[in-house]
Amino acid sequence: MTKKLVTALALTLFTGIANAQSTNPAPYCDGSFDDANGFPVSDAIKSVTIGTLTNNSGGQYAYPHYVFYNNLSVPTLTKSNPISMSITFEVHGAAGYGVWIDLNQNNIFEANEKVAGTNATTWLNISNNTVVTPSFTIPATALNGNTRMRVRIVEDDNYTQTYGAAILPCNASTSANDIMDWGETEDYVVNISGGTTGTKPTAAFSANVVTGKVNNTAITFTDNSTNNPTNRSWTFTPNTVSYQNSTSATSANPIVKFTNIGTYSVKLVVSNAAGTDSIIKSNYITITNNSTAISNIDVSEQIALYPNPAKTTVQISETFKGGNLILTDLVGKVCLKLDAIASSTLDISSLQNGVYIVTILQEGQRFAGKLVVTR
Repeated sequence: MTKKLVTALALTLFTGIANAQSTNPAPYCDGSFDDANGFPVSDAIKSVTIGTLTNNSGGQYAYPHYVFYNNLSVPTLTKSNPISMSITFEVHGAAGYGVWIDLNQNNIFEANEKVAGTNATTWLNISNNTVVTPSFTIPATALNGNTRMRVRIVEDDNYTQTYGAAILPCNASTSANDIMDWGETEDYVVNISGGTTGTKPTAAFSANVVTGKVNNTAITFTDNSTNNPTNRSWTFTPNTVSYQNSTSATSANPIVKFTNIGTYSVKLVVSNAAGTDSIIKSNYITITNNSTAISNIDVSEQIALYPNPAKTTVQISETFKGGNLILTDLVGKVCLKLDAIASSTLDISSLQNGVYIVTILQEGQRFAGKLVVTR
């Protein structure tokens, strides 16, 4: 081999205790050194600190210069948060280092899992106490749970002065020519947690009917949201509703009766671990009096009203000019009265949001229509 390197474990926070330290890296690749020609060159890892873990190993000069420290407290690395660590080396040659974390937990230290290390133009400073303080972020795609971290220091044993970026987490093979001569490897257990997985939901809902009778019609609302929401919150405006059949504002498919006449807006908020979304349908539900409906009124013809729903004005046919107009709410209260219609444009700006019955008496005939006012 032509380089010597260090592999370190990186994590944050305390999680648990494992068994006993070992010189067996399985199921991970070999990271030992063979001290060619019997010279124990002292390029070593003296201490590793990450989160709540500090290991003052002091440098293991004896063969195989590899230890799996599985008997230490396990720090926790939180996804998407900056992770800082400190490593102290003893460096006596052209050495580089690297830190790998098995982010996908497949028992392989892959190239994109090198989270820290010397780069293509640097070595470690030669010193008995060379301190590096790398920082990195665990990606949101990493798997949660305990996994392996490796720290390595490697000196270029063939004196080709290969820079640190070429340092690998493993020996190329079991051949003597492929086993690194000078350096040290330390493995640790770290815990990855937090972050989000999956996709936030997209809110959607429907109702089996959108009109009903006050205190009578039970309307079923269905959550049609995508991406597997785990939490729901329904809001009705106004909030004069009564949940039926043991459903509630957090049910996936609540059943609701409305206790006042008028129009209701409906809002659904959904969420999962990845995020939150909401949808509002304004004036979605119309509730009328049990005894009041246009079909119950003896009329010659229904009135065409435009726009409907309306905000401040509504248009009627020019043919109704001169007729008498009465506009009532659904309980029969007179809200607007014109003894002689002078214009086809009616001013309804004084009306509250709601449903109204428009009745016009003209030449002995009665005409009626339903008007929805919403702003």
